[in-house]
Amino acid sequence: MRKEAIRLVLCQSSANYRRPETFENKMTYPLPPFSTVIGALHKACGYTETHEMDISIQGRYGSMNRRIYRDYNFLNSTFDDRGILVKMTNESMLSTAFVKVAESKKNNSSFEKNTDIRVYDQELLAEYQSLKQKGREVQVLKNEKLKPELERLNEEKKRLAEQKKQLDKASPEFEEAKAREEAVKEKIAEAKKTFSEYEKNAYEIPYSRFRVLTTSIKQYEILSDIELIIHITANDRKTLEDIYANVYNITSLGRSEDFVEVKEAAWVMLDGCEEELESEYPAYLALENVRRQKILTKDKGMSRQIVGTKYAIPKLYTIGENGQRIFDKKKVLYASGYVISDIEEDDGIYVDWLDDGKYYIVNFV
Repeated sequence: MRKEAIRLVLCQSSANYRRPETFENKMTYPLPPFSTVIGALHKACGYTETHEMDISIQGRYGSMNRRIYRDYNFLNSTFDDRGILVKMTNESMLSTAFVKVAESKKNNSSFEKNTDIRVYDQELLAEYQSLKQKGREVQVLKNEKLKPELERLNEEKKRLAEQKKQLDKASPEFEEAKAREEAVKEKIAEAKKTFSEYEKNAYEIPYSRFRVLTTSIKQYEILSDIELIIHITANDRKTLEDIYANVYNITSLGRSEDFVEVKEAAWVMLDGCEEELESEYPAYLALENVRRQKILTKDKGMSRQIVGTKYAIPKLYTIGENGQRIFDKKKVLYASGYVISDIEEDDGIYVDWLDDGKYYIVNFV
């Protein structure tokens, strides 16, 4: 029942392992999710395709605090009377970088009319105001020139279609009417295309670079003085070799600024366990093992049902039809002070014995 694995001991001064269902208060998991660790390992190894692996995560943190931050939220529409008017610096809108143009001071202000606003960039504000005027001019052209022209051409097309119904399909007159009808259809398509390109280039694209954002004060949870013990195993030994060779390329876990210090990376041989052992570190435990009472709580010398916090932790993902990531979530219990007992080979529970007689309980998920 022995299994080869890699043991990593990591430290972080602070981190937020964000729970995706939280918004107003960005709550954190007590330990990094499996997907976060696997993603960091893939990045460190330079993988562009998924390499399957199983992970055991345990550890502890010194304290948890809440920090205040200013949240920026881009509105779906460019309102003229609220928020902060900005111009995006990336025309493709793939970047969130922007330049502040002006900010409304109160309700019912107007960027276009320059009323009750604080101006940060007069030149960009003038560009925005010019585009608002251009939008009205485009609408006038659409209503007063394009629309009447399309109505005239559609009436002509309708008249030719009726004329064709009265003619013998084998006659020259039918062919002439048919050709004239096709020519009218081409004129309609060309008129629409020409106006659409003009509207897009003269107004829609430049105007789309202006956005309105709102700000609000929110908070997020921060763990401090974090120690993590992570065990990794895989059926493909080459994957483990890659991880061991690139482990010091791991830069962060959680946010990009949540830097990691790799204290230890070691090849280990995990053993089965026939005796009752107690954990030192809180860990993510496979919920199935908890329900089968392979993992218990030690209380006053007696073993009893373990208590903890249940999570559905993301692990690997696939790409759905809409391009979104669909995560395979693993049901776990986050708990501390537990013991393992009556372990069998297929339980995924092992012991990593250290040279000083100490050990880590390893529960692969």
